[in-house]
Formats: sequence, C-alpha cells, structure tokens
Amino acid sequence: MKKTRVWIATLLVLALVAAACGDDEDEAAPATTQAPATTAAEAEAPATTAAMMEEDEPEEEMTATTEEVTTTTVLTGEELMAGSCAPEPEAAPPRGVEPVDGLTIIKAYSGDVPNIDPRLNFEARGSELAANMYDQLITFHLDENDEGVLVADSARPQGLLAESWEFNDDCTSVTFTLRQGVLFNHTKNEMTAHDVKWSFERAALHQDRVGGWFDHAVIALYDYGDEETISDVITVIDDYTIRFDFLYPTPFPLHVLSNAGVTVYDSAVLSQQGTTDDPWARDYLQTIDTGTGPFYLEDVDPGVQVTLRRNDDYFLGPAQAERIILRIIPDEAQQAALLAAGEIDFAEAVPVTAIPELRAQGVKVTTVGGNNQAVMYMNPTRPPFDDIKLRQAISYAYPYDDVLEGVYFGAASRGGGPIPSTTPTFDPDAPFYYQDLDKARELLAESSYDGQSLELFIDATLAFAPELAIVVQASLAQIGVNVEITRLSSGDFSENVFAEDGTKTDPLEARINPMDFFLFYFGSGSWVNEPQYHMELFWEVDAYAMRSNYSNDVVTEKLEAAKLLSPAEPERIQLYKDVQAIMLEDAPAVWLAEPHLIVASSQAIEGFIWRPDQINRYYYVTKTS
Repeated sequence: MKKTRVWIATLLVLALVAAACGDDEDEAAPATTQAPATTAAEAEAPATTAAMMEEDEPEEEMTATTEEVTTTTVLTGEELMAGSCAPEPEAAPPRGVEPVDGLTIIKAYSGDVPNIDPRLNFEARGSELAANMYDQLITFHLDENDEGVLVADSARPQGLLAESWEFNDDCTSVTFTLRQGVLFNHTKNEMTAHDVKWSFERAALHQDRVGGWFDHAVIALYDYGDEETISDVITVIDDYTIRFDFLYPTPFPLHVLSNAGVTVYDSAVLSQQGTTDDPWARDYLQTIDTGTGPFYLEDVDPGVQVTLRRNDDYFLGPAQAERIILRIIPDEAQQAALLAAGEIDFAEAVPVTAIPELRAQGVKVTTVGGNNQAVMYMNPTRPPFDDIKLRQAISYAYPYDDVLEGVYFGAASRGGGPIPSTTPTFDPDAPFYYQDLDKARELLAESSYDGQSLELFIDATLAFAPELAIVVQASLAQIGVNVEITRLSSGDFSENVFAEDGTKTDPLEARINPMDFFLFYFGSGSWVNEPQYHMELFWEVDAYAMRSNYSNDVVTEKLEAAKLLSPAEPERIQLYKDVQAIMLEDAPAVWLAEPHLIVASSQAIEGFIWRPDQINRYYYVTKTS
C-alpha cells in the first residue's frame, strides 16, 4: 500500500499540472494493489490520524504526515436514537463577549456564493451565509472538547428564536413560546409568530422546491405533493405563541428545526416586495437579507468578496468581530500562503501536503470526522449505467483504501455505503466494495458497455474533487474505460444538478440535467445525523437531493416500514441494514470516502463550532491581537 499511495500522490501532481496546461488526455496509470474490505472495527467510527499512523506509516517521499493534523471526534447521536422527541426546554444563553469595533475576520472562499437566499442554497458557502444572517427556532448546547472545538450536543437542543416548547403526549404536536423583543436587522421590526408561519409557508409554497421544503416534509408537516396544507398545520395562537401539528411523530423535529435553511424572515418587508411573477420576493433576496441573526449583509461584490456586518442589537448580545469578510481566492496554495502570512484568518481549502509547513509557521489545523460523504453518482435509468454489471465494475475498480492516504493524507475515513459510518444503524458488516481489478474487468466484459467515453462532472471548487476525479479516471483506465473530466463552477454545477422540467409530474422524468446521463461527483452530508433523515434526503425515489435517479421497490418498502418504528427498535435497525446491502448490490453510486472537515485558521482564532452541517457560526468566533 505504501507504493500505491506514492503512486497516487505522484499521479495527482502530474495530472493536475497537465490539466493546468490544458492537456485533457491523461495516460492510463499502472495497476494498483488490491485493497481489502474495511473491517468492522475500522468502520464503526471515523479513524483518528494517530491510529492511521500506527497502522501504516507513509513513505518518506510523502510531503505531509497525518500525525501533524489534530483530529477531534464528534457525537454520533445515540441520544437522538433513544427516541425522545420532547427533551426539557432550555434557552440558549447570552454570549457575553465584548464587541471590538474595527475587528475583522477574513475567510478565503474557493469559489463564489451562487445564492444568498437561505431557501435557495444548495451548497456550503450560501448555507454559511444563511447560518450567520438568519436565526432558527432551535439551536444546540455547545461543549468544548480538548482541541478547543465547540461541539454541538444533539441531546441538548436549546431555544434560539423559541424560548421554550411543549410537546403533546404522542409527539404529534409542539407549541413554541417565542422570545420577545427580537428585531430584524434592517427594519427593526419585531419578530412574531406571524413571521414564523409566513416563512414556513414560503418554503412550502415557493414555485421551486427550495431549502426548507424537504425539512418541513421530513418532520411530517405535510406529505410530499401536499405542500398547500402547510397553512392548516401551523397555528398562530398569539404574537409569541405558535403550534405545529405533525401528520405523525418523527424522532427529530427539534433537530430539523435547527437547520440553517429553516430560517425566519421579515414577512412585512417580503410581502411588500413580492410581485405577481415573484410572490415570495426571490429576486429581492439576492441583494439583501431580512434576518434576525448576529450579522447582516453589508456588501456583495460578485467574484471578489461578501461582507457581513455585526448586528449590535442582537438579542443574545453582539459578536466580537465587527465584520466578516468572505474573500474569493480560488487557488488553494494562495490561501495557504495568505494564512501563513497572517493576511487571512480562515482558509476554506488548503492543500493537505502543505499542512506540516503551515503548522510550523503557526497555523492551526484541526480535522473533524463527521458524517460527510464523497459520492460519485451513476444514473441507473439511462444507458450505459442502466447495466448493473457496468456499475459494479466501476465500483470494484476504485482504490477505496489507498485514497485515504494518497489523496486525503489521513483526513478521511473509509465508509463505503449509503449510510455514513457515524450514523446510527450503519452496518459495519455490509458487503462493501474493495478494489479488485480482475473482478472489475470480468464484470465489464459481461456488461453491455460498448467502449464509449464517460464524462465525469465535478464542482472544481469543492475540496478534493479534482484529485478524486483524477483517481477515478486513472483507476477506470486500468480496466479499459476512458473518463473525461468536466470541471464546473459551483453555480453551474448546482444549477445543472437541480435542474427540473416543471411540466413533468414524475420526479424521475422531471430531472432533465445533462449529468443524468453520466457520472458526477458530489459531496453529501446530512444536517441531522439520523438514518431516516439521510435516506429521505438522498435516496428515496422522490428525495429532495436525489442525484442518481435510483429506484428499487424493495428498498422503498423497507424505508417506509422503518418510518413506522421507534428509533431503537431492532426491527428498524435491521431494515436499514437490509437497505444498505441491497443498495450496495445495485451500485447506483460509488461511495468514495468520508472526508473529515479540515479547518485551517490563525492561532489568534478561537471558537470554531462543529455541527453535522459543518457550517461555522462566526458569532462564537473570537480573535486575539
């Protein structure tokens, strides 16, 4: 394996140089060694970098060593799986930091922000803006771990815009008492229950399936296709009291109501800004925010930077920093250099090979293992991927274990299936794929594949996407399959992935984006670490984020049956294990790895937060001089 990792690293350097020079014809790489399937012990939790070093030390040729990366573990949500929908109410406490005028925190973004409307965000940067400009009803208690990371405790939800809550006996209804005196940033209108209801209606009734639409459906505020009933299940009792009535109980209503996309808008402003063609003020929200959050939008300079300004009237007290500048710096090496020079405070993406040098120069690097997945999707409803043997051949060709060091340098875990390894009900004994080139060639020969080139679409600004694409290209070349890589911007990638034909009622037929015909890579992670949420988000037939058009009647039946059982029931756990085995056999995707979140910041920065959404809240970040 040592030689294989060196080969991957060398291949990446050569191929990336060739790509930069405009050479699209990469030669087939030499055969790699076969990697064994992951063991149960390896699959149960994200591997720490220290453990990886003990198992197999990198060759001297490798620039980075994983022992120099601090790794912190995260909560997996067993408490959530215990099935308590009604924990004792607890309000989020005031922050209690001294605001510093003139203090600016600068983060480098690798790409632009395609959309600043929280309900239209499909990617991490826009979601980070939403989480800092808008508030939700619920947040979570934060515990600081040994590495100084604030980790959200999924067992202790706290009221944010909500002050308290009360569930009925069967968890089919919850009444929230809202905080009084919460003001919207720009208008200084007071937030009330009417704003909450209007905001939920906007998500449900918007002309597109936007952010929040799925979150409302997954906690059974309405069935998919019956969004118009949202007004009937949310009742405003008075200005500061609101009731939600669910169609049936789910294990995670408070967790979902904490998601960054489930935001509350200033309905008075947006109602006035709406038009006949744009009743929900979609265009208006491209240039301004209407939230109650700790920061508000000060300026957007497309392609250059986004500037947030501190809300001095924030109801939990003001943040320390006066401004947050999100500066677009596409080049990872430049981000690393600016961070080392102290010219920026956070870098969205730094080369893992640069980590040792960055640490030596005083840069703080933390990796956090969570439930994020790197996935390469194949559409089983369209040729050539309608042939299961081709999909399985591709699955056997990929070097799963080698990329953990060769690409991620230890900052990733093996994973390997539709449910992340840190999510409850993950089956460590599932029939995972491993690299077996002879098996891959055998399946390819038995398939209907006719030698055509396959096109792999990637968001070129996504961390590790170019490197993984090159590994896919090289590994498939070894079995005689040519892959052409198409690199897109974040905006173009998101627009294509989520394009739909509005005239079609069948969700599978409605998806018309060109990537339906080919491979494409996407990073995916559930903001609620629970199997029902994850599978409804990514893999059910009408899933909000379905990307491969996969459908299997047996899988559908088992997923529906699991919803009727409480989280800890053995039958429910077995149903999800069955689903994992079936989907691995069907191979609608290649589950490439489970990347850890890599946070690179200056030593002056404290207060980084880990939540399953992997979005930083700058309200908790402080900076020393």
